[in-house]
Amino acid sequence: MPSWAITLIAVAAVAAVAALAVWSLLKDRKKASSSCGGKCSSCPYGGSCGKK
Repeated sequence: MPSWAITLIAVAAVAAVAALAVWSLLKDRKKASSSCGGKCSSCPYGGSCGKK
């Protein structure tokens, strides 16, 4: 197999993983869910996340 084909396959695989990650983030945003556990006291961004 030519080296350009291997490179093309590798780039396609990385692009597919990136696309799936973005899709997952957008799907979570649409459902209004996040990875936040809701424990603002232990979160380094607890003061700026928007929850009061």
